[in-house]
Formats: sequence, C-alpha cells, structure tokens
Amino acid sequence: MTIVLQTVEFPTALLPWFALVLGSLLVSVALLTVGNSMRRARKRREQDRVQQSLRNELLGRLYGSDDPEWEAWVDSLSASDREELESLLGFYLRELRGSDAARLAELGPALGITDRSRRHIETGGYWKRLHALTWLALLRDPPDRELLMNHCRDTPRERAAAARILYLSETDDLATTGTTLLLGANPSSFSVFGIDTLYRVAESDPEPLFARATARYDEWVPALKQQVLLATRHLNTVSGSADLSWIIRSLSSPHERVRADAYRALGAYGWHHGLRAQVSLDSIVEDPSPIVRTSAYRMLSEWGDADALVALQSAAAAETDGRAQADAAVALYPHRHRLERDGADLLGDAWLWEAEHARFDTVARDISRRVERYTERLSGGQG
Repeated sequence: MTIVLQTVEFPTALLPWFALVLGSLLVSVALLTVGNSMRRARKRREQDRVQQSLRNELLGRLYGSDDPEWEAWVDSLSASDREELESLLGFYLRELRGSDAARLAELGPALGITDRSRRHIETGGYWKRLHALTWLALLRDPPDRELLMNHCRDTPRERAAAARILYLSETDDLATTGTTLLLGANPSSFSVFGIDTLYRVAESDPEPLFARATARYDEWVPALKQQVLLATRHLNTVSGSADLSWIIRSLSSPHERVRADAYRALGAYGWHHGLRAQVSLDSIVEDPSPIVRTSAYRMLSEWGDADALVALQSAAAAETDGRAQADAAVALYPHRHRLERDGADLLGDAWLWEAEHARFDTVARDISRRVERYTERLSGGQG
C-alpha cells in the first residue's frame, strides 16, 4: 500500500490580507493594554488621593480634637471610603500604643467592625473567624467568653488568636480562660505565634498551665509536650508549691526531643530542691541520646552550684560522643575556676577547643567595644 502525500500551496494573493488582519489584532491588543494600564493608573491615583484625604482627617481628629466624633464622620462617608478607612485603621492600630491606640480603637465600633466581627465568629467560616479575631485583637475588645469557647477551638490557630485577644486586652481571666482556650478539649501543637501566646498567657499566672499539665500532659502529642516545656523553661513567676511532676515524667519519655526539652525546662528551676532531688545522675549518663545528654549538661550548668558541678564533671568524664563532649565543655567552661578537676583532663581536645573559642570571643568583644568608643568620639567631635 502506497501513501501519497500532497502539498497544498497557500495562495500568495491572500498574504497581504493575512498580514493586515494580524497587524490589526496586534494594534488592538496594544491599544487595549495601554488603555487598561491608563485606567488602572487613574484608579490608583484616585485611591491614593482618597486615602491621603482620609489619613489627614483621621490623624487630625485623633490628635487635634478632644472629641473626634467618629460616628458623625463615618456617617458622612461613602461605602468605598469606609473600606479605605478600615484599612487605615488596621494599619495605625498595629503601629500605635497606649492612649493613642485606645482612642483610635473607638473608631472600630463606629465602622461596625466589632458587631460584624462577633457575627462572623458565631456564623462565619474559618477565614472569616480568623479575620474577626484579628480585628478584635487590634481593637482590644474581647467578646463574650462563651462565644470564644464555642466557636474558636476547632484549630490551633483559632485557639491562639482567641487567647491573644485576652492577652492584648489585659483581661482578669487571662490565665484561666486563656489556658482553657489553648489547652482544653483535645489540643494540638501550635505555630510559633501559638507558642508565644501560650508563654504570654502563662507568664501572668502559671498555675492554670501547670494544673492542666498535671492532669492532661500524658494525653498530649509529643510536639505539644515540647511546646509546653519550652514555655515553662522561660517562666519566671513560678512558686515553690507548683506541681511540676509532669516534667520529671518527661525525662522517661520514649521521644528523645521530649526528654531533651524536659532537661532544658528544669534548668530554670535549680532553686527547687524537691524537684532537683528527683533527677538522677544515672539517668543522664545512661540516656542513649547525645541530644538528651547535652540538654542535661546545660541544665546542670544553669543550676551552677557545687552539687550540680560535681554531677556535671562526672557525666562529662563518662561522655564518649564527640559532639556531646564539645557541649559538655561549653557547659563546664564558665565554671572553670570552681572545678575539682582540670577541664582538659576531663574532655581533652573538646576543652581546648572551647577555651580557644572563649578567648576569641573575648578578643572580638574587646575590639567591638573599642570601635564603638572610637566611633562615639568621632561623632562627638573629639577626633
């Protein structure tokens, strides 16, 4: 079977017409593009003009009058102007603090933001709830607690946003309600924002956090345990009667990161002798993870008393992992003048490395101070 291919020649007479049509299309596209760009530029200029006018009026009423009369001003604006004003309000509430922010926040109810936000929390979807929580945090206007409890605990992000409102508003029930929002009813691990919120909530009063951990800690996922331990490490308002037995239980966790974070958390509680007595040196030396042993060395260094240093030296002498030896040297070096044994005998090259690192750091800091003083003399005209 033979296949014959035939070529079809394009009529040369149509080429000028084809070129004309193609050129017309290109010109039309170019004109549309230019026209669209010009239209957008005009719109941007108009928006900038309106925004500048609203900004001047906003700041004039905020700083130039005892009564800014927000409601009367808002009533005089068009719907589009109100949208622009909301944007400006959000910007300045993020920038201002103190009485200026409190006074400016009164514009929120005049624009209907507070009522709308509460409706969105109750009936809106996920993103509307988050947007509403953000506005209420900016306005320092916490809604009814039942509203938060019933509608803002589906995700860790909503929990943190709801608790953040209480923190920014400095409510009396920050510790109790904030802890319940964050850690009640099957909590999950948080983002960095959530961890920071957890710390700020617990800082006001850590007792609700510790009570929750005592009762529910074993039920939490390892990531959440680590985050609670991280927040606990940085708290400075803990009483001696606080129940921290859940931290001791964490030292036996099957998850090495949980054990490591538990030792790091205990570093802040060297004054708590009852808690210290439950930490076994044998458990430090026998732990199979260098990461965990390193955290234990840091804990003993933070405690820093004679008993802790004896324990740290014993653990360092038994260390076989090179990286952990270097970390043990870092933990011991600040206490070098109080050690019973020479650091080089305990850790060999790891100790010499840390000594050289500390010497270099001292020289670098000294040079930095000299440069700073020299710069100050130059700027002061002292040559």
